[in-house]
Amino acid sequence: MTEEPRSPAGSGGRSHLGAGSRITGELHFPGTVELPGYVKGRVDASAIVIEESGEVEGELQAGNITIKGRFKGRISGGTVKLHASARVNGDISYESLSIDSGAELEGQCTPRPSDEGAKPADRTRESAGSTD
Repeated sequence: MTEEPRSPAGSGGRSHLGAGSRITGELHFPGTVELPGYVKGRVDASAIVIEESGEVEGELQAGNITIKGRFKGRISGGTVKLHASARVNGDISYESLSIDSGAELEGQCTPRPSDEGAKPADRTRESAGSTD
């Protein structure tokens, strides 16, 4: 076979789980993952897109999270965007949150400070000074 992976290790890329797929477990993706099926568990990626036909129950963690479908659980993201078709039940921790008219959200939204140069594991409360 002549087909080989084209993206170098660690470069990310895009992953796509097929519509109608059902997955349970802990999923890690180095780049962007598109979810048009059903996922129950934890999804960790650089960017996560729950498509309109997608449904996720559990936890999401990514720098960019876009929800067009259904989500139930806990979100920890940098930039979080809920499209008009989004149906979310759960808690969102975010640096930037955008909610389109028509989106449904039931839960708690908690902003967190943005530390430009820090990795998520390096963030601490010590940077939470007053910016008045």
